[in-house]
Amino acid sequence: MWVEELAPLAATHWAVCALATTLRSRFTSQVGALGVRFATLVHPTARVSRTSTLGEGTIISPGVIIASHTHLGRHVFVNRGALIGHHTEIGDHITIQPGANIAGKCRIGPATYLGMGALVLDGLTVGAHTVIGAGAVVTRDVPDCVQVVGIPAKIVKENIQGK
Repeated sequence: MWVEELAPLAATHWAVCALATTLRSRFTSQVGALGVRFATLVHPTARVSRTSTLGEGTIISPGVIIASHTHLGRHVFVNRGALIGHHTEIGDHITIQPGANIAGKCRIGPATYLGMGALVLDGLTVGAHTVIGAGAVVTRDVPDCVQVVGIPAKIVKENIQGK
């Protein structure tokens, strides 16, 4: 279906947006403007602490573990086997790819993309509209609108507009 065809279904249907992109908000805002509600999905094999919260439209895939006192924003896509530590803040429209591991007390800015197997160490902040490459190990804070790769993660692109 095209976005323009969704309006008649708004009263009776719910939507999810599982696109793995930092530009996901473009799609969710179009659909939301039509009055469509978004479902929050948690796979039965995922474990989410009772003290943690999930925003509207968030998708939690098989094998994900979300520790205590953690908040995930709206339209977050957490792919299979990812781990999110305690007291962590995950902004809106974030993609966390398979096997990524975000330690405790971290803050991940909106519209950020964490590649497969990426690691963010304890207590760090990752800026908005940032791309963390697959397998990267983030050992210090990362600013907005950059791409980082490697071990330790280093900035390879600046002023990026998403992926």
